[in-house]
Amino acid sequence: MLDAICILPKKDDVERDAQSIEDEIQTQTTFSIFEFKLLSDEKIALYRHSLFCPECLQNAYFRRASKDGKQACFGSRYHLPTCSALNSRPKISLPENDKDKTQSVTKHKHEGQQKLQQSSEFEDGFTIDFSSKFSAKIEPLRNQTTKSDSLKTTSIIKVESESGTEVETELEDIADLNLSSRKVVKKSIKQTLPKLLKSLLNNSSLATSDVWVYTSDKHKWRAKNLFVSLTKVEVLENFAPRMYWGAISHADKDLLWLNVAEAKDLAIPIKPFQQALLKKYAIQKSSDLIGANIILFAKCLSNKDKSRKFLQLWSNDLQYLHLSLKKLK
Repeated sequence: MLDAICILPKKDDVERDAQSIEDEIQTQTTFSIFEFKLLSDEKIALYRHSLFCPECLQNAYFRRASKDGKQACFGSRYHLPTCSALNSRPKISLPENDKDKTQSVTKHKHEGQQKLQQSSEFEDGFTIDFSSKFSAKIEPLRNQTTKSDSLKTTSIIKVESESGTEVETELEDIADLNLSSRKVVKKSIKQTLPKLLKSLLNNSSLATSDVWVYTSDKHKWRAKNLFVSLTKVEVLENFAPRMYWGAISHADKDLLWLNVAEAKDLAIPIKPFQQALLKKYAIQKSSDLIGANIILFAKCLSNKDKSRKFLQLWSNDLQYLHLSLKKLK
């Protein structure tokens, strides 16, 4: 869980059901895990027993980062069966040429997971994974065989943690896949656009947080400066990009523009990547986009008389955009 709702109980309110919690939700705080873990010990002690899942409103908990490398996270043992936050742990699939060594991997699974957890601590923030395919797998980079006893494989392991972050670690592995002997080369905590959008739509503290967010190896931003609601878009100096997020009201009939809800002077042109967008999200008509939510890395431009603003997708590359279409009833 990336977020949790904190609702402090009233003195005479010992037990609350989901309906009473839902009635109070608008006046409560939705914390991002990146913000919550940085609170003082006193505030964490005050809030940690009043946390709820933002999806199903069941009791949640906060777990501190542990000495063995596990990240701080939110979680719940009481998710409703229909809750989207109820995810099973992903399985790791092996490269094709290593499938015959499954027994060796299984033997060292626990020890290998500890190594991954230790390598995943990234205290000053997280990286946005624009290219994520939401899978947990080992992807071979290269195989080089010299002698039968000196086979080496360099792989990238992607594992989704309890907090919903994706940990990517590049490892150099010897032939017997002894995970405990792997040498960590590269490490980072990654977050995907769909999960970031969901967190922002939950009005979590991420939008106002001081946590560092990396958009590349060389570029980092304070979250409060990076994430901008579509209702607060302004043309910036040097047309600097931002992560814009919010709701779409509708698209034009020719599917050339996305019009933003609650901002009549703002639009998102999609003509340069129209066909790729329609195919990716199986969009057949303009009405499919009514009420959709969007997050995109873009720069804000304006027309000559500055009466209209436009968000130009970074490099016109769809990896920098995510749409969440409204579900049909």
